[in-house]
Amino acid sequence: MKKKIYKDIHNLERLLAAYYKVSSRKGKGVDNETGFIDGINLDWFSKISGSLKDHSLRFKPIRKMYKDGSRRPLGIPNLRDKIILKSMEMSLSEVYEPIFSNHSHGFRRNRSCHSCLGDIKYGWQGTKWFIEGDINSYFENIDHKILEKILMETFSDRELIDLYWKAVRVDYIGFPTGEWEKGLKGVPQGSTLSPVLSNIYLHKLDLFMEKKIEESLETGNTSLPNPEYKKIHSDISNLRAYFRDSYRYKRRLSDEETKDRIVEIKKLEKKRAKLSSRIDGPGYRIRYVRYADDFLIGVNGNEDVCIKLKEELKEFLWDELKLRLDDKKTKITSATKSRATFLGANIKVNKSRTHDQPRSKKGKGSCRVVKRYPVGGIQLLVPLEYLTKKLADQGICRIVDFRNRKIIPTRKTAWRNLSLKDIVRKYGLVWRGILNYYSFADNRSQLNLIQFLLHHSCACTIGDKMKLRSRAKVFKKFGKNLEVEKGIKFPLKNSLKKISFRLMKGKSETTNYPLDVFNWALRSRINLGEACSICSSTIGVEMHHRRPLKGHDSTLVGIEKSQSRKQIPLCRNCHMKVHRGEYDGRGIY
Repeated sequence: MKKKIYKDIHNLERLLAAYYKVSSRKGKGVDNETGFIDGINLDWFSKISGSLKDHSLRFKPIRKMYKDGSRRPLGIPNLRDKIILKSMEMSLSEVYEPIFSNHSHGFRRNRSCHSCLGDIKYGWQGTKWFIEGDINSYFENIDHKILEKILMETFSDRELIDLYWKAVRVDYIGFPTGEWEKGLKGVPQGSTLSPVLSNIYLHKLDLFMEKKIEESLETGNTSLPNPEYKKIHSDISNLRAYFRDSYRYKRRLSDEETKDRIVEIKKLEKKRAKLSSRIDGPGYRIRYVRYADDFLIGVNGNEDVCIKLKEELKEFLWDELKLRLDDKKTKITSATKSRATFLGANIKVNKSRTHDQPRSKKGKGSCRVVKRYPVGGIQLLVPLEYLTKKLADQGICRIVDFRNRKIIPTRKTAWRNLSLKDIVRKYGLVWRGILNYYSFADNRSQLNLIQFLLHHSCACTIGDKMKLRSRAKVFKKFGKNLEVEKGIKFPLKNSLKKISFRLMKGKSETTNYPLDVFNWALRSRINLGEACSICSSTIGVEMHHRRPLKGHDSTLVGIEKSQSRKQIPLCRNCHMKVHRGEYDGRGIY
């Protein structure tokens, strides 16, 4: 039965709940005496609800901007529109969350990059090929009419569809150019509604892949016993039968015959070690996971299955969703000869029972036996070279020869004019982000290189600020952990052991991209943990800028003014009094 949810969207309680989710303010709630919530009159929310009820609502143009060199645009709506879009997202999620596929992990409750990679780690054993899926400009190419049809399959709510069209056809204003653009296609990231709409749109892809997974289960066995291996194994068992106590009573061999038999057993064991116990069967298996518009397919079969599946996928995306699969970026990768890259992790498969495994510690010298592990175990690895290049792009280090680990830590000039504690905090945030995100990695210990680069780059930046000529002088002055104030120090780690996905269960799985700290504007720094300078309250503390930012230009002098401006912590109530001109206490300027 089709549903109707428009009444839920304009419900006043739902709008207030949406406000708390999109607002960065941490207020106490509704003030019964004044009728205000975080300085906003409750009548304002009632007007929003009323405009939704009588359909007079019109969304305002969205600011469209690009994130630091990225080609993917971000759409930033105003607060009122954010609240309405969040209310829509909450109502749609309640209906679609039970319907969505278990193979989808992006923008969903209790799912994350870690849950997606965990499914690969523990459910993709035996994979021989990877298909790394990439859709051309997905968020910008969502077809509004197709998405409307998908929504109408679930809802018989004309009011919802009308609101949907108002939301997706809103105009855009380019920032900082001011160029006006019609919203004829796509749902740019940044909107609180785009995550759920993108999942609804690609739910068709999830259903298509689930059908392919079911078809693969009916193709027969993926492997069969190797007859050659089985014959040699039987010969070895027959030759070894003599050495059983029950067999010796029936027949005795001479010492020379016994030695010849032992030599023959060793020859057959060496021959058997080069063979696989099983060979490819007629069947194949398909695995699949998706995170937003990125997806990875695993195939336990031959390459022809991958080529055919890629072509079918390309046809489906265009015929059903009007999306193009990027042929260059959608690669078919051998799981044993190469590595697939997905969600910032390198994924590889153990290629054989012996060749890529360590020798046993039992025995001496050449007599050590090579360990035999199950073929096809999944390994998730840190992309060390990729991370190092990212740090080099941000001015943290200079790469001379990565293969021989000739990498020189450098100062980050953009952070030079920050306070010492802000410098150490920013470096610490980057390191903690990387450490937490790659907690699952099988080669997590290799992150010691990243720790060294960040640690010593921090020392270089402090040395540049304090006019200290070497890192040694910085460490001598502030100690090994660079403790610039009590409790403010670089979070050095002595042990970097891998943490199993199973041990992560029950912990927060929402992990941001670890290098996002570099994209934070320098002017938005906040001295966290401080009390209000007027009333000493520690609840809802915000930063008040004692020098206006609008007067600063993009010149070097303007940037220095922006970084060195004065700011003071104030609670929400005092902050609003200052801005309204109602504060008449001691001077804060």
